[in-house]
Order: sequence, then C-alpha cells, then structure tokens
Amino acid sequence: MDFALRVAESTAFALHSALGITEPCHGTVESTLGGAGSLPRWFWPTAGLCLGLVSYANFSGSSQAVLCAQAYIVAFHSGAMFWHWRLQHHPVAALAPGVFVVLAAIVAGLRVSIFVALLGTAICAAFGVILGLVLVTPPQRHTALLG
Repeated sequence: MDFALRVAESTAFALHSALGITEPCHGTVESTLGGAGSLPRWFWPTAGLCLGLVSYANFSGSSQAVLCAQAYIVAFHSGAMFWHWRLQHHPVAALAPGVFVVLAAIVAGLRVSIFVALLGTAICAAFGVILGLVLVTPPQRHTALLG
C-alpha cells in the first residue's frame, strides 16, 4: 500500500514540477488558480524544483529519504491550503492540497508509529502555515468612497 500511495504522489508532483519550473514563462498556474501576484516571482520555479526532487526521493530505498519527502509534502500542501484560505477562495479549493497532506500522513504512518506520524504531520503543517504567512500577499481590500 505504501508504494501505491507514493506512486500517486510522485505522479502528481512530477507534473506539478514541470508546471512550477516553467511558471515564469507562461503564468498558467497563478492565472488558473486566481492568485496572480500573491507569491514572490521565484516561488513557483523553486517549488517546482523541490517537487521534482520529492518525486524522485519518494522512490528511494532509504526510509529517511521517503520520510523527508513526506515532510516536504505536508509542509508544501498545508501552505497551499493556507494560500487558498488567505486569498479567500471557496473553502472547497483547499481540499485538493489537503488530500496530499492525508496521503503523506498515511505513508509516514506506515513507516513509523502513528503517534510519530501525526506529530510530524502537525509540525510540518504548522511550518507550512508559517511560510504561508511570510510569503503569501493577501488580496487588497477596496473600500467604497461613499460606504
């Protein structure tokens, strides 16, 4: 089961890696998700490179490498959930990255104790939210002149 979950994760991350690395050339990710200008310009290429590395590390024979990949998955996708919330997207929009947080917690739980997996998931999720607070620019509020 562990292997099947990692295949699902890595397939998605390989695709998202290519999109992230090339984002400055086409702007598809930000325009499609409705977050243009909400992240620094360097964010998507950096995230794309990291997702590519995670996609590769997910198939490592080293349990530590796989657990590190799961930690990044939780932090990145918790940050994505925060990004959707901060940009005031529909609450359902946060479910897509949330699926990967759950998958990473399951993979970690299959490799270490449930307590350690849940504790690690919580710590990495908090780290993702903290990075979101630092990196995500909230939308500007326009006040009515005659409000």
